[in-house]
Amino acid sequence: MLINKYLGGNNFNKAVTVANKIINQRKIPVINYAIEHSGSGMDTFNEYKQLNYIINNDYRIALKLSSFNFDKILIHDIVDMYKEKNIKILIDAEDNNFNNRYHDMTNELIQKYNYDDPTIIKTYQMYRKDSLQTLNEDLYAFGDLHMGVKLVRGAYWNNESCDGHLFTNKKDTDISYNSGVMKLFYNNSKSLNVLATHNTESINLGVLLNKENKKFEFGHLHGMKERAYKDLKEEIVNVYIPYGPYFKMIPYLIRRLYENIDTIKYM
Repeated sequence: MLINKYLGGNNFNKAVTVANKIINQRKIPVINYAIEHSGSGMDTFNEYKQLNYIINNDYRIALKLSSFNFDKILIHDIVDMYKEKNIKILIDAEDNNFNNRYHDMTNELIQKYNYDDPTIIKTYQMYRKDSLQTLNEDLYAFGDLHMGVKLVRGAYWNNESCDGHLFTNKKDTDISYNSGVMKLFYNNSKSLNVLATHNTESINLGVLLNKENKKFEFGHLHGMKERAYKDLKEEIVNVYIPYGPYFKMIPYLIRRLYENIDTIKYM
């Protein structure tokens, strides 16, 4: 039951079927081959190559750089394919072990591909103590480009909460997240901003600010917080659709369920 509720299936054809239902709801599907640390990265490369043949720019994709083993050639080749079809790419955040590599490689992709459009959308984990500063620095550094920003709270709390780089009080994380929202609202750069959140306060803040100046899209995981987003008829809503071999997706699913325990316990 959990598999059917939160995942898009075990292959890209099933994920696209789910994605088409999302499109019919006037939302944007974000298809995500949710496999992490995938050997040489060739399996992930081939998966996204096949997916590229059957989708257009009504869809978006999410990439996990570690699933390509941070192979620069493979990653740039995939981005080239999707850029050619004007399909936007959300780059998922990594755990702390890969955080520096994530930032370096994602920034390189932004420099190369975001000259005319926010093709690359970078993720900021706002439960990190350094994320607000990193966001400020990136908005300044990429001010002449079309920046793509996705704000999340974070997905590695269970493994990293004692390491010192995360806020240990949820209130501090909420303040950090909403401060990021306000920073993006008052920022004058050409940015596409996705508030990926299941937090009611942050959703309401984004909706309120959009009434003054349409700055934000929203995002949620397939099967989570759907009731709240169903009523946002005037907003652009992205829906993450993870898929892949089920036995390989266990780490992903556990992280997501743990991250959203306060949401799913009332379902």
